[in-house]
Amino acid sequence: MIKRLRLKIIIITLLVLLAMFVSVVASLNIFMWSTSRRASDALLSRIVEMDGMHVVVFRQGSPPEERNNRGAPGELFRAGRFFYVKLDHAGKTIEIRREMMFDFSQEEADELVRQATTKRAAKGNVGSFQYLRAEKEYGTMIVFVQRNIENNLLRQLITVSLWAAGGTCVALLLFTLFFSQWAVAPVQAAFDKQRRFISDASHELKTPLTILNANADLLRQEIGENSRVEAIQGQSERLRRLIHDLLTLARADEGGLQTVHSRMDLSQTVLSAALAFESRAFEEGRTYEVEVDETISVTGDAEQLKRLVSILIDNALVHSNEGGTVRVRLEGGEKPVLSVANTGDGITESEREKIFERFYRTDASRARATGGYGLGLAIAKSIAEAHRATIAVEGQAAEVRFTVCFRGA
Repeated sequence: MIKRLRLKIIIITLLVLLAMFVSVVASLNIFMWSTSRRASDALLSRIVEMDGMHVVVFRQGSPPEERNNRGAPGELFRAGRFFYVKLDHAGKTIEIRREMMFDFSQEEADELVRQATTKRAAKGNVGSFQYLRAEKEYGTMIVFVQRNIENNLLRQLITVSLWAAGGTCVALLLFTLFFSQWAVAPVQAAFDKQRRFISDASHELKTPLTILNANADLLRQEIGENSRVEAIQGQSERLRRLIHDLLTLARADEGGLQTVHSRMDLSQTVLSAALAFESRAFEEGRTYEVEVDETISVTGDAEQLKRLVSILIDNALVHSNEGGTVRVRLEGGEKPVLSVANTGDGITESEREKIFERFYRTDASRARATGGYGLGLAIAKSIAEAHRATIAVEGQAAEVRFTVCFRGA
C-alpha cells in the first residue's frame, strides 16, 4: 500500500510539473512563431501597399535620421530577404525586383511565381517563402519573403525545448524519487504502528480467549446444556475467527501471506471447497451449481486458494436471495478463470469500489446476523494478490459475480 501511495505521488508530481513545463514551452514556441509570422505579414502588406516603388531596406547601423523618416517618399524600414513580381492581366511579367535576393536565380523566382499563381489562397507558403498576392490596376502583384532564418531559429528553439524537457523530466524524476520517500515516511510510520497494534492485540487476545473457552467447556460439563453457555461459546468462536482474520491481514501487510507455491490441481481444490457448502446451500434453500473443468493446474498454495474459494462461496450464500442460485465455475484456457455468482439485489457502482475494503459490509444487518465482520473479501484479495491473480466484482440488476483470473496454466 505504501509503495502504491509513493508511486501515485511520483506520477502525480511528474504529470503536474510536466504539464506546466509543456505549457510554458508550447506557449513560448507558439508566441515566437506567431510573432515572426505577424512580422512577415506586416512586411508583405507594407510592400503591397507601397506597390514596391519606395521600398528601401536599411540594415543594422543605419543613421537614425533615416530610421525616423517614416511616412515620407522613400520610406525606410527594416526587412529581410524578399522580392516581388508584377504581372499584367494576361499573366506576363511587368516588373521583378530581387535586389535583396542576389543569390537567387531567375528560374527559381519564376518557379515560385508559378506556384503562387496556381494557389487559390491569396497568401500562404511556397517552400521556404511566405507570399502575398494582391490585385492591382495593372494586374497582379506577388511579394515573397524568405523565412529560412526564422524557420531555422524556430526549429532550434523546438530542439532546445525538447532537450530541456527531457533533462527536466529526468531531474524531476530524481527529485520526486527522493522527496516521495520523505513524504510517505509519516504514513509509513503510522501504518507500521497500526499493523503492530493489530498483530500484538490479536496475539494478546488469544490467551484470555483460550481460558474463556476452556471455562465454558468445563461449565457445560458440570451443568449440562445451557443456552447462556452456548451463547458464550458462540461469541467466543466469532471472536476466534475475527482474531484469525486480523492476524491473516496483519501478515499480509508485513510482506505477504505465508504461502508455499508449488504446482497444484486447481480443479480439485475448487471442487473440494465447493463440496463443503453443498449441505448448507440445501438447508438454506439455494440452488447450488458447480461447473469445474478438469485437469486445470496452477502454481500456488492449495490451502490458501481453497480458503479464497470458500470465502467467495460463503459470501455468495450470505448475500443470495431466498430461493436464489449460487453458481461456481472454473474455466480453463491460457488463463484459468474462477467465477462465483449469486442472484440477489445486485451491487451498485459505489459499492464495487469499496467491496474489498476491510470491515466494509454492503448489508450490515445481514452480515451481523451471519457473524460477518467484513474481512473475508479483503483476505480474498490478499490471497489473490499473493498468487499474482486479479479479483474483480461485477453487479447486474439481480446478480453479483466475483471473478478471479489467474496468470496462466
